[in-house]
Amino acid sequence: MPWFLWTAASLAVVFVVGWFVVPGLLRSLIKRRLSNYRTEFTVPDASKPERLEGKRRVAVLGGGVAGLTAAITLARRGFEVELFESNAYLGGKLGSWKVPLGPGEEAWVSHGFHAFFANYFNLNRFLDSLGLRREFISIGEYVILGTDGAEVRFGQMETTPVFNLLSLARNGVYRFRDVLKAPARDVFGVFLEYDEKDTFSRYDDVSFADFDRLAKLPPRLKLAFNTFARAFFSDEDKLSLAELIKSFHFYYLGQDGGLVYDYPVHDYEPQFLAPMRAELDRHGAKVHLSTRVESLERTANGFRVNGTPFDRAVLATDVVGARAIMSQATGIDAALKAPFEKLETGQRYAVLRIWIDKDVRTGFPPFVITDRVKVLDAFTTYHRFEHEAQAWTKQHGGAVLELHCYAVPEDLSPEQVRQALLDEFERFFPEVKGYTLKHEAFQLNRNFTAFHLGMYRHRPGVESGVPGLVCAGDWVKLPFPAMLLEAACASGLCAANVLLREVGLREEAVSAVPGRGLMAGVPPPPARKLLVPGAGKTAP
Repeated sequence: MPWFLWTAASLAVVFVVGWFVVPGLLRSLIKRRLSNYRTEFTVPDASKPERLEGKRRVAVLGGGVAGLTAAITLARRGFEVELFESNAYLGGKLGSWKVPLGPGEEAWVSHGFHAFFANYFNLNRFLDSLGLRREFISIGEYVILGTDGAEVRFGQMETTPVFNLLSLARNGVYRFRDVLKAPARDVFGVFLEYDEKDTFSRYDDVSFADFDRLAKLPPRLKLAFNTFARAFFSDEDKLSLAELIKSFHFYYLGQDGGLVYDYPVHDYEPQFLAPMRAELDRHGAKVHLSTRVESLERTANGFRVNGTPFDRAVLATDVVGARAIMSQATGIDAALKAPFEKLETGQRYAVLRIWIDKDVRTGFPPFVITDRVKVLDAFTTYHRFEHEAQAWTKQHGGAVLELHCYAVPEDLSPEQVRQALLDEFERFFPEVKGYTLKHEAFQLNRNFTAFHLGMYRHRPGVESGVPGLVCAGDWVKLPFPAMLLEAACASGLCAANVLLREVGLREEAVSAVPGRGLMAGVPPPPARKLLVPGAGKTAP
C-alpha cells in the first residue's frame, strides 16, 4: 500500500479512537468509579415477613414529605399510625392551600415550584408506588437568565461527570484558562473530591463566599454557583462550602442525569396530597390536621403525644417544630435534646403568585432561574403547564406567574420584598409593562432548614438516641448524600426501616448516589491549605 494511504489510514484510526473509543472508555471508567451512579444502601431481605402480626402504635409528628413517607410505609406494613400536622393541609413544603380570588372564585397556591430530578431515586419510587408520576413532563431545558438578558442553558450539555464540566466550558460558562491557573487550579478540585467525613471536616467552617474570594470565579460560573447556594435558602457568606460540595456531587458530579428534571401538570394537592391521604385512609391511619404537638412525653412503655399513648414516635416536622417539640419534651435526657436545640432555619424566603392581564414572551421553559438584582431568584409561568392555572387564563386571559426569592435580605420589610419582586420582574420581562395586577398571594416565611457554617457536626441523625424515637426530614444527617425533597423522602424511609427492623420485618429499599466523588481520597495539592483554611486538616 502506498505510504500516503498508510498515513491516511493511520490518521483515520487515530481519529476514530480519539473521537469514539477514548471518550467511550473514559465514560465507562467514570461510571465504574462512581458505582454506576447508584448504590443500594438498603436491600430488602425477601426471607423476612412483610406485615406486622401484632399491634404497634406509631405517632408521626409532621405531615410533610418525610412524615408522609414514614406514615404510609408503616401503615402499609400493618402499624397503627396516627399523623399529627399543625397546618390545615398535608405536604409541608410540598403543601398547597386555597386562596380567594374574588366572589365565588378561588385558586390553589403553594410554597413554590418543585423539581423532580432523575436521581431522586427514593422519592420517585415512592411516588410510583402510588401511581403519581404518570402525568409528569420533562422541563427539557435548565435556564439561568442574567440581568443583561444573557442565557445559560444546561439542557443540551453532556451529563457524564467530568464531561459535563468540559461542556460548561464549551458553552461559554467559563474559559479553560480561568481554571487551569492558580488559585482556581488548586481549589476547584474540591467539587470532585466529595467524601462525607473528609469534606465536612475540612470545609464545613468555610463559606462559599470565602471560596469565591480565593477562586475568583468567572461571572457566568459564579452565577451557576449562586443558583445552587440560594436553592438552600442562604446567601454565599452563610452557606457552608461542604454543603455546596455535597449538593454539586448529588446533583451534577456524582450522577449522570444532568440538571434537566420532571414536574407535575397539576397543583400539588390533587397531584400528590389527596392520593396520599387516600392511601393513609385505606390502611386505617388517622390524620389529625390543624393539630399542634403540644406535648411529647417519654414513658416506660413508649411515648405520650398530646396525652395519647404510642409505642414509637417519628419526629418529622420542620426544624422549627422539631426544636420546639424537643425543647418541651419530658422524660428525655438533656444531652439527647442538645442537637435539636442547635437546629436553625435558613434565611427568609418569599413567594409571590400573581394573576395579571398580560403574558410574558415565549422561548423559556416553565421555570427559569434569574440572576437577581436584589431579590428575584426564579420565575414560573404556571399558566403554561398547570391545568388549574390554565383554566383561569382560559376564562380571563393574561397569565398566572410566580416570583421567588430563596434568601431574602434581612434588611427588607415584607412590603419592600413584594415591591422589589414586582420591579425586578418588569426588568427581566419589560414586555409586561403597564400590566394590571388582578390578584396576588404573597408569603414570606422562615422555616426551611439552614445549611450554614459549622452546623453539620451537630445535626441529629435518623436514630435520635432516645429509644423508640426516630427522626425524618431534610434536616436529618443521612449516611449518604441527598438533598431537599429526596433527603426528606429518604429520611422517612430510613426512619420507617428502623421500626421495621425492630420487629423483624423486611425493610424498604433505599438507594442513593455514590457516597464518594470521582477524586475522593486523592491528596489535595499543598497549595490548597494555604488558600482554604482547614483544607489540610485530617478528618477525625
